[in-house]
Amino acid sequence: MLTPSQFDAIAGPVVELYEQFAQTIINEMARKLGTMELSSTTAWQMQRLIESGMSYQQVIDELSRLTGLSEKVLQDAFRKAGVTALKFDDSVYKAAGLKPIPLHLSPAMLQVLQAGLSKAQGVIRNLTMTTATTTQQAFIEALDIAYLQVSSGTMSYTEAIRYAIKGIGKSGLEVVYPSGHRDKLDVAIRRALLTGIGQTTNELQWMRADEMGQDLVETSAHNGARPTHQIWQGHIFSRSGTHPKYPPFKESTNYGEIDGLGGINCRHSYYPFFEGISEAFYNQAMRDELNNETVTYNGKEYSAYDASQIQRSIERKIREWKRQAEALDSAGIDNAFELGKVREWQARMRDFVNQTQMIRQPEREVI
Repeated sequence: MLTPSQFDAIAGPVVELYEQFAQTIINEMARKLGTMELSSTTAWQMQRLIESGMSYQQVIDELSRLTGLSEKVLQDAFRKAGVTALKFDDSVYKAAGLKPIPLHLSPAMLQVLQAGLSKAQGVIRNLTMTTATTTQQAFIEALDIAYLQVSSGTMSYTEAIRYAIKGIGKSGLEVVYPSGHRDKLDVAIRRALLTGIGQTTNELQWMRADEMGQDLVETSAHNGARPTHQIWQGHIFSRSGTHPKYPPFKESTNYGEIDGLGGINCRHSYYPFFEGISEAFYNQAMRDELNNETVTYNGKEYSAYDASQIQRSIERKIREWKRQAEALDSAGIDNAFELGKVREWQARMRDFVNQTQMIRQPEREVI
């Protein structure tokens, strides 16, 4: 079993690596924008052609460098996730008198771990490769807007460049899914990683339960769970679906589906439960407390889930203003206003956690 905090801790180093990559690209685009000649149409068109091509190639080169770094960090993340999840489960099996085989001595389990890692690497690689195109498009759009603003007299050269750099810093790098949907790079990487780790550890736990001949499992529970997950978190289920007392696990939790346990961004887990030996961790009162928990913010009451969404939005604003500040600094442009906005949103975060008593997650505010 993995707890929500363990999910976040394991994913942290990988997400940080890709955030560093994104800021490197944003800073380089800012530096290039700061040197553009916008007064001459011919010079601008030539620079636009050259710099946009170089922008595309720089992303490709950075991704090539990143691949070597990320492979080891990803391997460490998946290995740690597998070891942590099975360590908890195996302690339950041992308490029941069973003798599970250690992860590193099970070829079948190592194969599952490697397959999950390879799948996650493929998803992340495909997503990040799309940033080469989206970054080039963003750079060209920023150049075009800046040129039009200067040539039309709407803005001075300095104002137009500043506006363009702030726009790139605000939007960050984007990835494109096969469906055409776009997302911020950091959001997409975190989602892909949490989903990949969750699915892989769940499969390892399922295989372990098969080895031990164990049918019953209890799902984890946490406050702030999405409403559709609250109905099954903290309950005991039958994997086979044949137990007369406990409901079927897969059907009840939508296990394996994108909106169920182990689905996209899900941080729920499960662990073995031995009737007559194990003691259920959650009772109805505890489940009700988790599911019905509310907080008060600025005089208004919110569910824990809705409050977590407010916290995520504040974190996004902090990262957004940090990206703008650093991009302007890279181009040698004054960023005092943007740094002030960073402090303003950080103060808002402090006020939010003080009012709600929710836990601040500084790693989600870092670029």
